Amino acid sequence: MGCGVKVWLVPGSRFDELEKGVAIIPVGSVERHGDHLPLGTDALEAMYVAEKVADELCAHLFPPVWYGAAKSLARFSGTIDVGDGPLYAYMCGILRGVASMGYRIIVVVNGHGGNTLALRLAAKKVSFETGTSILVVNWWSDLAQEKRRELFTYPGHAGEDETSAVLHIAPETVDMSSARDHITEPIPSITVYSPKLEEKLYPRAVLGKPTLASAEKGRIWLEEAAKDLATKVREVAKLLELKV
Repeated sequence: MGCGVKVWLVPGSRFDELEKGVAIIPVGSVERHGDHLPLGTDALEAMYVAEKVADELCAHLFPPVWYGAAKSLARFSGTIDVGDGPLYAYMCGILRGVASMGYRIIVVVNGHGGNTLALRLAAKKVSFETGTSILVVNWWSDLAQEKRRELFTYPGHAGEDETSAVLHIAPETVDMSSARDHITEPIPSITVYSPKLEEKLYPRAVLGKPTLASAEKGRIWLEEAAKDLATKVREVAKLLELKV
């Protein structure tokens, strides 16, 4: 026992006996993804990648954080925005708790862009408090980017790429009859905070062409992303002179 372990299913006595190497925490959000994808899309994707990586590395998988900071799409029914501050405080508590168990590396697999700032700040704070190495990965943008460009012509929020991913992970949750494409001019590659711009980009909580999605493209992308992350964690472990 100890390879790809879902720790919330392990009795306390057995958990105490496990070697604490790499811990993986998926983080998502409850947020509108058009009319065709489930509200838990971001968590479903993060959980899938996290579980694959846990199996590959014989790491320990912790329960997902379902709720996130989703201000930009809070105007849509189904979205729950806990805010940056509460998410930051909550993640600090989670990361401190996991670090206190003796894990040498913690990997946060983030599935939602709105969480990024809070997660990075929490990881930085807790890492320097505890000495634990913490990786924060936006799986859809930090991993398998060459494969993403190869597979998808119109990616985006609830677009071709994300719809393909959920079609592979949980096809029963997808209503393709309600999928609607939305394309707009690309914004400059800088950080912009603007409610007006958000309304222009996401009039229906969709950006991209979900009608081009397929489960097979989703499978290929997700598997490549998990493989990429496993490689990156091994590289970090090597630098830290840890065996993974």
